[in-house]
Amino acid sequence: MRAVRRGLREGGAMAAARDPPEVSLREATQRKLRRFSELRGKLVARGEFWDIVAITAADEKQELAYNQQLSEKLKRKELPLGVQYHVFVDPAGAKIGNGGSTLCALQCLEKLYGDKWNSFTILLIHSGGYSQRLPNASALGKIFTALPLDIPECSGKTSCIIQSILDSRCSVAPGSVVEYSRLGPDVSVGENCIISGSYILTKAALPAHSFVCSLSLKMNRCLKYATMAFGVQDNLKKSVKTLSDIKLLQFFGVCFLSCLDVWNLKVTEELFSGNKTCLSLWTARIFPVCSSLSDSVITSLKMLNAVKNKSAFSLNSYKLLSIEEMLIYKDVEDMITYREQIFLEISLKSSLM
Repeated sequence: MRAVRRGLREGGAMAAARDPPEVSLREATQRKLRRFSELRGKLVARGEFWDIVAITAADEKQELAYNQQLSEKLKRKELPLGVQYHVFVDPAGAKIGNGGSTLCALQCLEKLYGDKWNSFTILLIHSGGYSQRLPNASALGKIFTALPLDIPECSGKTSCIIQSILDSRCSVAPGSVVEYSRLGPDVSVGENCIISGSYILTKAALPAHSFVCSLSLKMNRCLKYATMAFGVQDNLKKSVKTLSDIKLLQFFGVCFLSCLDVWNLKVTEELFSGNKTCLSLWTARIFPVCSSLSDSVITSLKMLNAVKNKSAFSLNSYKLLSIEEMLIYKDVEDMITYREQIFLEISLKSSLM
């Protein structure tokens, strides 16, 4: 085996080491991106790119999501051709870390290629986590997260719109990111927000520093939707061991216990999914299940604004899920179809301009 690259960072670092010290990181990155753009959709010769690109996944649903997104990217000629792309799922059970995942991936490669794989240059990308620090990437994976590389002045001084359709009268404040979403004319997004996979056509105001991300769900063979909504500064990984300590958790900067009062929810073990000694915003069953994507977003925004405005909004009549459960029920195919529809509509509009 000539080389196994552990993720893009190591390969990037090797290239960066050859750059003269006066060349900025941005310039070096742009040069690499231009080179990659030249290879997109083209049959690459041996040595121009990796022979094999292997991506690890946490479970079978994540594996399905990665394979479907790889298929779409190859169909749209967004990746180099002539390369073998593989997704290897980590074994079920306890987390095995990058080391264990590497060993499993190498075993899979040996099964596929026998002794020949030792002669290949391989890029191995670990992408089996659930992205609790970046939950808008939890459902379909960080490895396919959209980055605003080709959008000029996409910084804290401007808003950043990625693969989305916004009415010209929609207002998005500086520092906010909108991805894979449709926003109508009466939608106002405050500063420093993240909006992902959402559909809002009715009048709505998203408070500054909001995080809103919608997921398609398959429950009892029926298509449903749920939208996670909280503050961008909320710590989803922080956990407590007992119900009496959940007052230490914060939702949108407010004591979680106070939020439960606003939503008319009782403090019981049933309020949390999973491990009952690891209680967190990640496992809190507070997000309503709805029959339509737009209803899901609006309902979760109501619960968010209720906390901000200290006004009651009862969640008792809704089926509630935690983020942990949303990822179990996620409908990968529907989410990818939704993104594909937006992509095609944007492409059509661009071709007519």
